[in-house]
Amino acid sequence: MNMHVPYRSTMAVLVPWAMAWLCFLALPRCEAQNLVPNPSFELHDTCPSIFGFASKPLYWDRWDQSPDYFHACAGELGGIDTLLDVPWNGFTWQYAHDGEAYVGMTCFEPNDFREHVGAPLVEPLVVGQTYHVSYWVNLATEGSYWETRWACNNQGVLFTMDEHLWSGQTGSGPEFTPRNHAHVNKPTILTDTANWTLVSGSFVADSAYRYIVLGNFFDDAHTDTVHFTPGLPSWAAYYLYDAICVSPTPGECPTATGLAEPSHGAIAVRVSGGGGWLQVDGAEGGSTGRVYDAGGRLMAQFACGGSAAQPIGHWPEGIYILRVQGPGGSPWHRKFVVMR
Repeated sequence: MNMHVPYRSTMAVLVPWAMAWLCFLALPRCEAQNLVPNPSFELHDTCPSIFGFASKPLYWDRWDQSPDYFHACAGELGGIDTLLDVPWNGFTWQYAHDGEAYVGMTCFEPNDFREHVGAPLVEPLVVGQTYHVSYWVNLATEGSYWETRWACNNQGVLFTMDEHLWSGQTGSGPEFTPRNHAHVNKPTILTDTANWTLVSGSFVADSAYRYIVLGNFFDDAHTDTVHFTPGLPSWAAYYLYDAICVSPTPGECPTATGLAEPSHGAIAVRVSGGGGWLQVDGAEGGSTGRVYDAGGRLMAQFACGGSAAQPIGHWPEGIYILRVQGPGGSPWHRKFVVMR
């Protein structure tokens, strides 16, 4: 009898400890996680070949009007001009911030016209819980087909209890009408066409929201705008979204004041010598610069660590994209114009 007492006593301690450890391993909610499915839009059933969300990233759908899905695979569809390729497409020249895909939508068009995309969250939000949100946006201009040269504010994220799938074209509604509210949004006009801009914020859930929606949820009277290139035609402010994050865990989603994205602010680009030279200063040692024209053709490739001057006097006037890739980290892009 006495020989069994220590054994039973040891098990009484070990069993609850082991079970607690196994429970800890089995509970995914205890781990940091992004509640947004397919947050960078990489996954899809079919490669996009028709604009208007006819092809969609997995879990995402159009909630109002006809947003668009862009993926690098569209450039491999047998030479078909789908207008939905990455980086060169009907709306802009832009690499994805993360991976090879992004979604785009009209965030301002007169008479309260807006486009939205939405998806179910991995799990409902918990009432009273603080959630951290981040996403990357970019103004799309100078694409191969559409003329979108307005810029606006209020690119945002909204959470809802109910789904609102858009089943038709304009007029076939019901529309996802402006709320003049967003849980997180960009309050100032975003005009950067070269770089992705990080927008972040946090809020306390007042409902067990089940869906996330992207777009501008404010009407014309509550949206600030500017014509990005006066004198040229335009019909809308069109923005790209990528790398969406929602988490109850601090630090899981990048913040606009944090260090989640390496800074390239030291790189300076200018066209000098009457349009004859491209000067690149401040790039990391060992960096390579590549310049593409508006049609996606590689115009030049050169070493640009520290300081570099590339002759461009024989190039036609127009818009070009400089892509700088350092030894480590993500590539950096900048648009520039050659004029003489």
